[in-house]
Amino acid sequence: MNNKISTFAFKHLLKDDNTRLIHGVLKNLGISPSRSDYQDLYQEGCLLYVEAYEDFFATHSPEDLELFGPYAFRRIKWRLLDRVRKETNHQEHCKPLIAVHSDEADEDTSYPDPLASNFEGEILSSAFFQELWDKCTLQEQAYLANRVAGISITKMSKMVGVSRQAIYKWRDGVIRKAKKILER
Repeated sequence: MNNKISTFAFKHLLKDDNTRLIHGVLKNLGISPSRSDYQDLYQEGCLLYVEAYEDFFATHSPEDLELFGPYAFRRIKWRLLDRVRKETNHQEHCKPLIAVHSDEADEDTSYPDPLASNFEGEILSSAFFQELWDKCTLQEQAYLANRVAGISITKMSKMVGVSRQAIYKWRDGVIRKAKKILER
């Protein structure tokens, strides 16, 4: 890596707000700024920008500057995507094996938290929940009760005999009513 070219590449990155390209790549990959490793990925993107700059201008003339943007975007995107995939695969391999093989493939294998044994009762007795419960329709109440019990939306739709989209509409109604209560 030539230090003079690298210095010029870093200056080009910071000049004319070219860092937007890296933010654009991260946005395109669906990585939001609230993600815990966003800054790490951003810094990696900056380094990849410099690499792309060096490689591109090793074979192209400075007059081809308008071709560099799409090239850099594509290169940074694929390299960051590879990194995110590697991390995801690594995390999957490092997770402890806690699933118990059961005869029924659809059955959840979750273990209750002993510290949260009274959690459901505490939620149901709270003043906010009581007010929300009173404002909800019967379907929304069914949604609330099942979610507090830890039942997934897919299981809930099978139990009640409606589509998941219907359950999502009930959820949206509950959210709207909860927001109204909280705004007061």
